[in-house]
Amino acid sequence: MLFVACKKQTDTTQAIAVDTIESERTLNRPDLPIEVIAAYVLYVPDLIIVDGQQQLRYELSISNNYRIPFTLTKVEIYNLDNDAISIATFDSDYIDENFERPGIREGDLKVLTANQFGTLHLNVAFDVQREFPKKIYHKLYFDRATKSGEIVTYPMEVAKLTVPPITRNTLGFPFNKKGKWFYEAEGHKGARYITEGKITYPQRFAIDYTFVDENGNFTKGDASQNENWYTYGIELIAIADGTITAINDGIIENIPLSDELAVKNTLETIGGNYVILDIGNDTNAFYGHLIPGSLKVNVGDTIKKGQVLGLLGNSGNSDAPHLHFHLETKNNHFFGGEGMAYLLNSFTQLDTYNENDMSLFLNSLQVPIDLLKPITKNNEFPVGFGLIEIN
Repeated sequence: MLFVACKKQTDTTQAIAVDTIESERTLNRPDLPIEVIAAYVLYVPDLIIVDGQQQLRYELSISNNYRIPFTLTKVEIYNLDNDAISIATFDSDYIDENFERPGIREGDLKVLTANQFGTLHLNVAFDVQREFPKKIYHKLYFDRATKSGEIVTYPMEVAKLTVPPITRNTLGFPFNKKGKWFYEAEGHKGARYITEGKITYPQRFAIDYTFVDENGNFTKGDASQNENWYTYGIELIAIADGTITAINDGIIENIPLSDELAVKNTLETIGGNYVILDIGNDTNAFYGHLIPGSLKVNVGDTIKKGQVLGLLGNSGNSDAPHLHFHLETKNNHFFGGEGMAYLLNSFTQLDTYNENDMSLFLNSLQVPIDLLKPITKNNEFPVGFGLIEIN
């Protein structure tokens, strides 16, 4: 959702869906009688380019298979073929912000007691001028209290994986509207789904878009009326040739910025009125939150790049008019695939923001434009939260 990432809750396919690799390098075992921490990566997406850096975004699943609690305090990433120095380090503060503990709301979320698990969302960055290591592994640092009360730290080397190349998915925007677009490109990283017993993150690279006027305003009048949002009703277009594999229509729209949704969230309604476009290479493009009755396509239609699919709206899990767009691996179930990496072929980065700025923008219904620093970007993925211009 806009402002809070959809109301919280290649040969383009190069990604690696395995968590082990063949290598002569054997990881060191922890100083324990047996290994008790299981850690693995279910899906490794392609690399993306963000602000001149190669980035690998993925989820490391971690579980404690012993009766004694362990506290995760630090994570280091190493080149498997040359591990003299770590290539990335994530400290306790990062873990606090990025360690997902399903079902647990209180206490120190870094503590894994007996049979507990968590998922750490990782973003490993590497200068674009350097070659990203082809194989990496993780060193987890866990604290454990002994019977005497002494805290002992155990380094644990786990989860070897092969790093895919930079994605070959390079797209245009899912709309033709020129001008300034506010976006969120990191607001969905914790959007975890279970389909047929399998955990996936279909929105791993999802972006929420909303159009603003030349002065950075979201609306032109009463913000409780969808029609007063500059982004409302903009035509959404196919980013590639393809075939329509699923649509959803008839979900009534929300009142912008209301505390309540017009329709209760379920798996059938969360995406609102949507279109799913199969663009080949086992890749689906998802367009969510469209205006009811605005869809221009039906299941089975053959679509040409640039063809209008429907109109941007405010249906489903949405607090204001915006487009939710992402790519995911082809799947027969709604949000059942893995979120796939992609790059945008050309845009101007006007500014970037942090997540704390979002409430300010929501209250003022305006993005500040007085100190913009335009930078032309080609074949990159946009930084976190920001403002871009499409010419």
